Amino acid sequence: VRSIEDAHDLAVRDVDYNPNKPYYCATAGDDRRCKFWDLRKSDTPVKVITAHAHWVCNVKYNRFHDQLVLTSGTDSLVNLYRMSSISSAPLLELEEDLGEPASANSASSSRDGNPASDSADAVVKSIDSHAESVYGAAWSACDAWVFATLSYEGSLAINHVPSAEKYKILL
Repeated sequence: VRSIEDAHDLAVRDVDYNPNKPYYCATAGDDRRCKFWDLRKSDTPVKVITAHAHWVCNVKYNRFHDQLVLTSGTDSLVNLYRMSSISSAPLLELEEDLGEPASANSASSSRDGNPASDSADAVVKSIDSHAESVYGAAWSACDAWVFATLSYEGSLAINHVPSAEKYKILL
């Protein structure tokens, strides 16, 4: 039996296994962070991101494309991340069209400290369509590009991965 002592500074709210990379999982916590772990070396996380301004309630890997990670939190936001540097299929070529580093870069760190691997990771989409805390998040079982979120006030939102991100993954 393996365990991670003190995985987060505060409570751990969710855990999800990477469906395409054995021994890898992600945790979400009340410390506003998502941590990505290699369970064979669980003394330190592989990657840490400050995902929300308040508690992170969910972290979910896309089961078809594990570089897509969905988070939701009590700040009423849903964030879709590209975590290519730690996925089973990292991006081979990155488009540097934007001129600025992606917003996940400033709030993230990796075990190896390699800034090149961090440049593959970014917030793809931040969704603020909920008025209250978002306590539920799930990827579609039949469409790799669709996800749903559920908030405290009972609103259900269906969203999709932006087309530009689909093409980066597929091509």
